[in-house]
Amino acid sequence: MRLCYSTSHGMTTSLHQYSSCISGVHGDGSYCSGGGSDYSGGEFPCSPYKVQRHAANIRERKRMLSINSAFDELRCHVPTFPFEKRLSKIDTLRLAIAYIALLREILVSEYDPLTHIEKCLKGELKGEHAGEWNTSDLTARLSWINWENLGVNPNRRSVLTTLSLTTDTLAACHNGS
Repeated sequence: MRLCYSTSHGMTTSLHQYSSCISGVHGDGSYCSGGGSDYSGGEFPCSPYKVQRHAANIRERKRMLSINSAFDELRCHVPTFPFEKRLSKIDTLRLAIAYIALLREILVSEYDPLTHIEKCLKGELKGEHAGEWNTSDLTARLSWINWENLGVNPNRRSVLTTLSLTTDTLAACHNGS
């Protein structure tokens, strides 16, 4: 860790510790010392702007790492195709919203999960939120869910792979009519 110094109106003052300073005079006229005792009156240390910018960059890097980590975690919980590389952030959010809407509907439905999905895709379910989740992206992904792990009879899995999604079906499901 090095101490940075600057001159202000002819007086030398210690700004604070700055890890990327190098002992000696910088090309921009700044001066950094390896300690405090060997300072010999060098001029213009690391500018306060550079120090603040460096700190802000570190905070931003940590913030972005945190956001990216959260998106990676979210991607683990939405249905994805096995061959898919990685969803973009916006696609991950849209898929998560649709998937949560589907799960919410299934929880309040009187049918088992596959029957509920099948009836909605066929336009047989009418309701306030029926089909809110029904995006072509999510419905395509539903066939890749391991329903057996969710306690669904393996013989019922074929229901999703045989359903065809049409614009009429989508409109009926979305409009509840």
